[in-house]
Amino acid sequence: MVVSNKNIYSTEDLMDLILKSSPGHKKSSLYNKILEMEDKGEITRIGKSQYVFAKRKTFSNEIESGLAKKIDKLIKDKYSSDFEYAIYETTTALNQFLNHLISQNVVVLEVNKLFLEHVFNTLRSNGFKNVLINPEKEEVFRYIEDGWVILLPLISKSPIDKKNKRITVEKLAVDMICSSSLNCFYEGAELHHVIEDILSNYKVKYDTLKNYAKRRNALERLKALAPQLMGDFFGD
Repeated sequence: MVVSNKNIYSTEDLMDLILKSSPGHKKSSLYNKILEMEDKGEITRIGKSQYVFAKRKTFSNEIESGLAKKIDKLIKDKYSSDFEYAIYETTTALNQFLNHLISQNVVVLEVNKLFLEHVFNTLRSNGFKNVLINPEKEEVFRYIEDGWVILLPLISKSPIDKKNKRITVEKLAVDMICSSSLNCFYEGAELHHVIEDILSNYKVKYDTLKNYAKRRNALERLKALAPQLMGDFFGD
């Protein structure tokens, strides 16, 4: 089966390719064959009925430090199960893509903007004193050290892992373009390479990425950072 890694294939395209390669396949078995190819890493799903022939990395959104785990537990204990938030660490989330690795680990907690003050007070009253709430870039440069917490407003309809309260790679890619708080953790020249790395090498839901970029008015900046790749995936 000869294909190009840059092309996007629909479910129907894959069925046609499978039938051309193995005419004996029954149409009823083609969906299982596509699932098998996905499980083996021969193809990667990047959107609804959209696939590429490339094995891609999975973005790691796990929290590792004791500080992050304590904050995660505190939010779960103090708020209802449907309370929407996302938590991540700069070293874990960003160092996957950066050439100049971050040494200072900062916990980023995002909650609905209506609850920012309440969550801030909850953190402070439970012993987490080194917290900045929605800081400007200058504040991050001035105060942030290893072990601090940045509390940010969670953009409505953000693409997060709602079950585990973690960010997704689509959200991180767009937030790195838009967030002045995150901009402090890497050199501006690296952003181009970060976006290209994410689009080229990681499992990305491109419809989700595009929708979130539009929501944050960042689609044109995203396209400018990786014009060839964005053109391949969105055709414009």
